[in-house]
Amino acid sequence: MQKTTSVIYLILLCLSLSLSHQASAQYNKKKARTMRNQNSRTAKYKGRKLAFANAKQYITLGVSAHALNYFGDIAPKSTATSTDISFTRPGLGVSSSVRVGSSLAVRAEFLYGRLSSSDYDVADPANALDVYRYARNLHFRNNIKDFSVVGVYDFFANPGSVTFRMGFTPYVFAGISLFHHNPKAKVPAQAVLYPGDSTTLPEAGKWVSLRPLHTEGTDKTYSPIQLSIPAGIGVRYRLTQIIDVEAEMSYRFLFTDYLDDVSTNYVDKGTLGSELAKVMSDRSLEATEVRTGENRFQNLPDNESPLNRTPVTYTGADGRQYLTLLGYGQPNQQRGGAKDNDIFIVTSIRVIFMIVRSPFSSKRGYRL
Repeated sequence: MQKTTSVIYLILLCLSLSLSHQASAQYNKKKARTMRNQNSRTAKYKGRKLAFANAKQYITLGVSAHALNYFGDIAPKSTATSTDISFTRPGLGVSSSVRVGSSLAVRAEFLYGRLSSSDYDVADPANALDVYRYARNLHFRNNIKDFSVVGVYDFFANPGSVTFRMGFTPYVFAGISLFHHNPKAKVPAQAVLYPGDSTTLPEAGKWVSLRPLHTEGTDKTYSPIQLSIPAGIGVRYRLTQIIDVEAEMSYRFLFTDYLDDVSTNYVDKGTLGSELAKVMSDRSLEATEVRTGENRFQNLPDNESPLNRTPVTYTGADGRQYLTLLGYGQPNQQRGGAKDNDIFIVTSIRVIFMIVRSPFSSKRGYRL
C-alpha cells in the first residue's frame, strides 16, 4: 500500500512539474511578445517625447501699445539709426503666444499704427548736407496693418509650468511679418506746373494715396502688401501669478523702398497720367509748406540756397513746357536713394495674461 502511494505521489509530482514548466514557458512567451509590442509602439511614437509637454505648455493673450518710427528717404540723416522723435506715431496691437520649450515660445501679433515724415521738418536748410532734402519738400504718412509670427527665446529658462515662470528675463526674437501699407501726401492749395500759370486741383487740402499716381513712373510700381523681417530684444517682468509685462524694441527690415513713395529719380511729367500725379511728383516750387501753412522761402541762410535759384523749364514727352526748380524736378534727376530699403522701428509695452494650457496638451481647459 505504501509503495502504491509513493508511486502515485511521484506521478503527481511529475505532472505538476510538467504543467508548471508549460505555464512558465507560455508566460515567458507572452511577456516577450508584450515587450516587443511596447518597443514597437515606442519606436513609432511621434508625440511629445519631452517632459516639457502637457502641463508645462501654456498659451497667453496680450494687448500692447506701440511707438512707431520711420527711417528711409525722408529722414534727418543717411544712417539706419536716423529718425526724428517728433514724428513718433502711436500704434496698438493684440497678440497670443504658445510656450513650446523651457526657453522658447512662438508669438503671433496684429499691429496697427502710423508712420510719417517730412523734408520740411527733418532737413535743415542751413546745413549743406540737408539742403537737398529741404528743397525737395516731400512728405508722407502711412497707416501700417501688420501681422507677424516670431520665435521668442528667453535667456532665463523655465523648465517648470507656468506657475514657476521667471520673475524677470531678457529675451530676443525674430520671425516674419506680412503688412499692408498705403503712403499718402497732402495736396497743395495751388501748384506751379507750367510757366506763368498756377494749378488748383479739386483734391486741394486732402490727403491722397500716392501709389496709384506712379509719382516715379509707371515702371516703378509696388504692391500695398509687403513682407518684412521683425527682429529685436525685450525684457519680461512677472507682476502676478497670471500677468506679465514686456518692454521691447524691434527693427522691421523691409523688402521695399516705397514706404514713403520715394526711391529713385524724378520722372518726365509729360508721361504721368493726371495733373494730380504731376503735382505730387515734384513739390520743390511750393512756396507754402502744405501741412503747416508756413512760408518755405523765408529766413533762408544765403542766396546760394537751392530755393533761391531761378526756376527752369523743360519740354515733356507730351510737348508741354514744365516749370521746376533747377536740379530738383527734371527727368532722371535724383529724387530718392534706391540703394537701401526702408526700415521702421517699433517700441512696445505689452501686458500678457496667462489664459489656458497649450491646445497641444492632452489635458484641455486648464486655468490658473
